[in-house]
Amino acid sequence: MVINITEGSGKFSKADKRNFYTIARASTYECVSLLEIILEEDQISREEYNDFYSKYEIISKMLLGLINSQK
Repeated sequence: MVINITEGSGKFSKADKRNFYTIARASTYECVSLLEIILEEDQISREEYNDFYSKYEIISKMLLGLINSQK
């Protein structure tokens, strides 16, 4: 996710930037899926899950803002 954001910020065209930010947002969703598996396997508590989920939600919204700014 971080690598896609960094790579996207170094691009010159809006289309390229938008593409990398979109990939980063998809990676955020992948992380949430993995987080759900970790929760189901009792590797983290519900409280930890909720904390991580909230952070991923914020990141996702920030990335959506970056994506929309590249139209």
